[in-house]
Amino acid sequence: MSKRLAIVLNEQDARAVDAAERLRAWCASRDVSVGQDAGDLIVALGGDGTILRAVHEMGAGDTPLLGIKFGRLGFLSGAPADDLLEAVEAALEGRAAIESRALLDIVAWSGGTEPKHFTALNEVLLGRGAQAGIITTRLLINGHRVYTQRGDGIIAATATGSTAYALSAGGPILSPGYRGMTVVPLASHTLINRAIVTAPEDSVRIELSDAGHAAAALSIDGDMVLDESAGLTHVDIALSDRSVRLVKLDSRLFFDTLATEFFEQRD
Repeated sequence: MSKRLAIVLNEQDARAVDAAERLRAWCASRDVSVGQDAGDLIVALGGDGTILRAVHEMGAGDTPLLGIKFGRLGFLSGAPADDLLEAVEAALEGRAAIESRALLDIVAWSGGTEPKHFTALNEVLLGRGAQAGIITTRLLINGHRVYTQRGDGIIAATATGSTAYALSAGGPILSPGYRGMTVVPLASHTLINRAIVTAPEDSVRIELSDAGHAAAALSIDGDMVLDESAGLTHVDIALSDRSVRLVKLDSRLFFDTLATEFFEQRD
């Protein structure tokens, strides 16, 4: 039976562009069609940023996503660039391991307008906009007020995103199979500087003070999706009932990757 795959690549990386041409030629020789929509496999050629773009462009679903590492970081990738064709063949033949990664559903509210819905694989940040100074945010979990803080905002991250922006803000590293989230205050100007790790069923709300409505922006997986003009009032965040299926052929486990990418333990 003929297989079908989609390619998402970092077009600024010549190596990824060349790899895409090799992959298309390989597919043509093996009765594998290449299209723009998800089929049996999505192949992302680049770094973790390219994999995140693939998730947002192709959507979450049952189609496995294979990331081939060309960038610097490779927490999400499933194989190195040198193993491209071998990895694609193994994935199409069902010989690859699949990791299920949690997603967050986000609902952003503005006064007098319909709420806007987003999905995050890494993190959501409700923080100060480009022209704003310190903003005041209130954190509620399951409807209970936890704290009010003044600073640059609050990040809510999945286990996958715990090694991204949340880590640089002082959050913990979570094993990728964990289904809750970590909530991290960003550049707090109060004594509140501790991350909170939630349970899978917990819901998070981040509210803005009245003065913050015109000063805050919303970023999803590193991309600003709503700027200060949105007049944001609050954001609701919860674990999604959908997930991303990442193909993994690299023999390194998560903590091996952690050691080599962050702690440089390469002995």
